[in-house]
Amino acid sequence: MKAKLIFFLFTCILLISGCSSEKNTTLSKSFHNLASHYNAYYYARENIRQVEYKIDESLKNDYDEILPILSPFDSILGKSYQEEIDETIKMASIGIQRHPGSRWVDDSYLLIGLARMYSSDFVNAITTFKYINTKSENTNTRHRSLIYLLRAFTEYKEYNNAISVIDYLNKQELNQENKKLFYIYTAYYHQVRGDLDKMLTSMVNAAPILSRNDGRGKFYFILGQNYQALGFESEAYNNYKKCLATNPPYEQEFYAKLNMAQVAELNKSADLRNARKLFKKLLSDKKNKEFKDKIYYEMAEFELRQGNIDESMDYLNLSVRNSQGNNKQKGLSFLRMGQIQYDSLKNYRTAQAYYDSCSSVLPKDHQLYESIKSRSEILNNFVAQLNTIELQDSLLVLSNMDSLSLYSLIETEVKKQKELEKKQKEKHAKENTGSSNRLAQTDQTSTSTWYFGNTSAVAIGRTEFRRIWGDISYEDNWRRSNKDQGDIELINNQNTNPIQTTASSTNTKQSDDASIDADVQSKFASVPRTEEQKKKSYELIEEALYQLGNIYHFQLDESLNAANSFEQLIKRFPESPYNVESMYLLYLIYEKNGAHAKAEKYKNILLNDYPKTTYARLILNPNYTEESSVAFERLSVLYDSAYSLFTLGQLNQTKQIINQALSEYEDLQISNRFRLLNILITGKLENINIYQYQLGEFIKNYPDSEQRPYAEELLQASRDYQDKLLKANAVKYIEFFEQEHYLIIAYKTTSNVTDGLISEIEKFNSLSFPNKTLKVSNLIFEKNYFLAMVTDFPGAKSSLSYYDRIKSNPGILNAISKTEYRIFTITKDNFGILYKSKDIESYMRFFNENY
Repeated sequence: MKAKLIFFLFTCILLISGCSSEKNTTLSKSFHNLASHYNAYYYARENIRQVEYKIDESLKNDYDEILPILSPFDSILGKSYQEEIDETIKMASIGIQRHPGSRWVDDSYLLIGLARMYSSDFVNAITTFKYINTKSENTNTRHRSLIYLLRAFTEYKEYNNAISVIDYLNKQELNQENKKLFYIYTAYYHQVRGDLDKMLTSMVNAAPILSRNDGRGKFYFILGQNYQALGFESEAYNNYKKCLATNPPYEQEFYAKLNMAQVAELNKSADLRNARKLFKKLLSDKKNKEFKDKIYYEMAEFELRQGNIDESMDYLNLSVRNSQGNNKQKGLSFLRMGQIQYDSLKNYRTAQAYYDSCSSVLPKDHQLYESIKSRSEILNNFVAQLNTIELQDSLLVLSNMDSLSLYSLIETEVKKQKELEKKQKEKHAKENTGSSNRLAQTDQTSTSTWYFGNTSAVAIGRTEFRRIWGDISYEDNWRRSNKDQGDIELINNQNTNPIQTTASSTNTKQSDDASIDADVQSKFASVPRTEEQKKKSYELIEEALYQLGNIYHFQLDESLNAANSFEQLIKRFPESPYNVESMYLLYLIYEKNGAHAKAEKYKNILLNDYPKTTYARLILNPNYTEESSVAFERLSVLYDSAYSLFTLGQLNQTKQIINQALSEYEDLQISNRFRLLNILITGKLENINIYQYQLGEFIKNYPDSEQRPYAEELLQASRDYQDKLLKANAVKYIEFFEQEHYLIIAYKTTSNVTDGLISEIEKFNSLSFPNKTLKVSNLIFEKNYFLAMVTDFPGAKSSLSYYDRIKSNPGILNAISKTEYRIFTITKDNFGILYKSKDIESYMRFFNENY
């Protein structure tokens, strides 16, 4: 017993002596290695493993894209595991401080570096890894720190530094574990940079040294995706097969099988049958119910590669119909249908509907969303122009019919359409599809060759008509006060006949008849009946043909269709302002397509009939635009100088600069600024009639000038000024003052002062004239003025007394201080003249002269 006690005491003494961090004995090293590894380092490593698990779990695999080799992380995700990060750094730091001689010090620093990297503290993580590489005496640890440094540089987007690390490590002898990690991290770097070739090389190097615990299934799946993306389908097939051999999770297994069907060799017809059989096998598996939309999508892609467009479209429609909440896949199916219609079939109207559906369901954070939305907007505009042309042409044809025949035709067609819709609803109800295919509805309505059979065109027409004409009744001469009663009676009789004949029908039929009647009336009202309405329809067609040509040419790259639109525009609307530009585009299109005779035709028209246009100059000098830009810069400087002199009143010097500019650059658009400035000088030096004549000539000769609106404003202002002078001389006020007077405060309506002003006047009256019965009212004088009126004053003397006192009242002056105003008294007779003439200035002169 005594011997055991002695041995125990001796052991304790040895352990205590070994605890000192200063000693370097074998016993001390063993103790610190043991204590560090199974205490601080162990807990720090477990926390890091928890962090890595959370990062991996946060990843939502998108099998439509190449899966990321490593799970990405960011500062937002980092908040979810910040506690583990803090604990890792704390425990690793304890191990370093308490056991500085332990062989786990470097590993503890590695854990600190990882913790900082996973929390997106890249600067400190990089510093930590560099420190380990510099201070560690263990080669493998230094290599490991550089591998982690590669990851940190990649995440921090310091790609040049990452490449330097890759180049250095490629020259080093790495142990097996470091080599595997290096290849994986290098592959991840190339994936981030989008270099699939180098990513593939690194993955191929890593594949042979992966262990069972390294997630080989996912690795082989990504390798298969990479091979497939690069076109190596046989290798892709082999790697998907390797993935299946690892017994992966079910979703990964499903996509591996699906992708194998995509890349299977199809050298014989038997191969095609086997591939289709594989797809059908996947469809029949109950476990794949939620993946049916994806299976049908891949079946569509398979058929498309075989050139079977119709079968591909059928499968894509099935993909949409079998969607179970996967809006991304649903959107991609719509997108693929749109691409087929757009790229392969050039059916832009149908493509528009698919792109529109895609942009409405595809998640907005999808990488293709913006490009899809952009193309959808182009197609929406394209279809709108087509619909406008078809709508207005159909309406113009219908407008030539008499009212009774037109009404009868519309009623017949509406009934046919209602019956067709009823049958379609019954059919859909029987099929019980449970979903509505927006595009199918579009196709059904667009097959009608008659305008009113096309519901989308009718809807657009109804909106456009109401925008222009408002809500009107369905009758001839609806804009006149005296209608042709005969036609109206015939129409009304036709309206009432169905009601009379169905008086004893069921409520349902009455409701249907009412719906038909409303539709007929609406469609009847949309047909243009007057010359003004028809003119509007032609203007809409003209604009739509021009826009359609531009869309074909600049956005759809359909030059021949663009040429057809421009040709129609010129033929149908020979006076269109768009014709000069259209002829220039036709010249370019025909020249590019080798139709030199047609190109020469439009070239000659432009040069002979429109020689001063930019388009004619571009034909003669293709560098005209660039040369014009240089001239524009010089003229801008000259104009600034001329305008500064004009504002200073130095008109002769201003005219010298104007003459210089117009002599050197007469035909540039900016030259019109100088022409208008010259007219302003005329306004200062010559009489008003010459000034107005020159403004009128400028507006007539330069209709497309940017300065035209300003010239029109100047001309109108000058004419208004003339009219005011004439009115001032023409208005005669009555010089009889022994009659009832009013006190008037005229103020600008642009300021919201009415309530405050009226309140202040009433307050003033109650305090200053409590015994007088004065009435206060407010009157709209014209669009620029309100009148605040105080009545009734028996004569001029009492009104002027009130006038003198109210002019100095601070409350009233404050109420109107922020607006322009006039205060005056006026007789009852002269107020009638003033209200009729609306000329306050002329009365103010009369007031000042006589009061």
